[in-house]
Amino acid sequence: MINTALKATTKALLISSALAVTTMASAALPSQWQLDDSHTRVGFSVNHLGFSTTMGRFNDVQGVVNYDIKAPSKTNMSFTIATDSIDTNWDARDKHLRTDEFFNVAKYPAMTFKSTQVTFSNPQQAKVTGDFTMLGQTKPLTLDVTLNKIANSPLTKEPVIGFRATGIIDRAAYGMTAFAAGITTDVPIQIDGELVQKTTK
Repeated sequence: MINTALKATTKALLISSALAVTTMASAALPSQWQLDDSHTRVGFSVNHLGFSTTMGRFNDVQGVVNYDIKAPSKTNMSFTIATDSIDTNWDARDKHLRTDEFFNVAKYPAMTFKSTQVTFSNPQQAKVTGDFTMLGQTKPLTLDVTLNKIANSPLTKEPVIGFRATGIIDRAAYGMTAFAAGITTDVPIQIDGELVQKTTK
């Protein structure tokens, strides 16, 4: 009974999402988007010696997404993260994380992600696979992406895409092996953000 109800609810949500996307598709929407800095957060967490979870974020993130609501399978995206913008709410730790034991920001000032494949399972959910580069090494990374909402902002009256992306980065695979015995090497990441129409400069 419960499973039947859950399936019915899920189906109803997917139908309503599809209807919403169809409605938006009939409107004039841009196909090029960029991150809204004021509403975007790139966060991560690591386990510290089994005692606690330390959370952090990167404060300087730039991203561009080519997404046509009428042709979602052609979506592509690229992001650049300034490594020296790491912020774990503790200055001494942040300084250590910027050294060559971890992000080596002097030599590698940026991490990048460029999509190679985007596969939608329904109008709101997709798997995005791409090339992620950190510490000079590039490896494939897959993110699970959910489109929370596509609508005009009641404040700006301009179209906005709200999303969440999650994944796991194996820092050791990129050569960041410091303190691997006490600090987890599989690092969950979560990106919450909003996309707005790309501006030309």
